[in-house]
Amino acid sequence: MCHRLMHSTHKYTHMKHHTLAVILALLFAFSIHTVTSAGHSTGNGTCTDDIIHWQNMIEKRTDAPLYEDSKAVQSKAIGAKVTGKTAECETLMEEALRMIRKTDGEYPTE
Repeated sequence: MCHRLMHSTHKYTHMKHHTLAVILALLFAFSIHTVTSAGHSTGNGTCTDDIIHWQNMIEKRTDAPLYEDSKAVQSKAIGAKVTGKTAECETLMEEALRMIRKTDGEYPTE
């Protein structure tokens, strides 16, 4: 009887570990998706991801020649978003990002 009880307990412990592993794998998969999509996609009709991407970059790019211009364009984009002009917001945010994005190690100057 004792042997049967130990075997039964071991079986349930194994199931608990398996269930925990599946839950952790799902959480990991969702977190990877969130990290890779936050602020790095464009043209998805929200503009929010572009804004987040810009916010993550702007203070790291204070040496960009168009740094202040980028801030002005971002401000216009926010105005467009607030008034429901999402497509305009995305276009403006892409321009704001272009101004502070390095290409071949160089910033744009116009």
